[in-house]
Amino acid sequence: MTVQSMCITLVDPTEGSAVGAAEMYFTTPLEMTIVGVSACPQADDADATVDINDDGTGVITAVDASDADAPGTWEATGYGGTEDPVVIAAGSDVNIDVNSAANGNAFYVVIYYLAGTQPA
Repeated sequence: MTVQSMCITLVDPTEGSAVGAAEMYFTTPLEMTIVGVSACPQADDADATVDINDDGTGVITAVDASDADAPGTWEATGYGGTEDPVVIAAGSDVNIDVNSAANGNAFYVVIYYLAGTQPA
């Protein structure tokens, strides 16, 4: 099984504003099993976290995104972590929230996934 990755940069287009809830949306073209997430800010941001929502429900929450030098991670079992893999159905609306972000900061999120439903 080959792990795919999706790299996302979140920046509020309004100068001096903070990124926040439902900052980015996408619709999945195929079923995917998320096995990892990595998140960090452009500049240190003390309380920032990232959530991934599937059709409005938080499926991966509070990934630490506070340290520019040490990305926070969420990892599934079998991939170095203790979390259950998260299956997102084809056609789902996925959105990403950045919580407690400082004004003017950008965030980098990488989602690692396998195509289709995979065993835990």
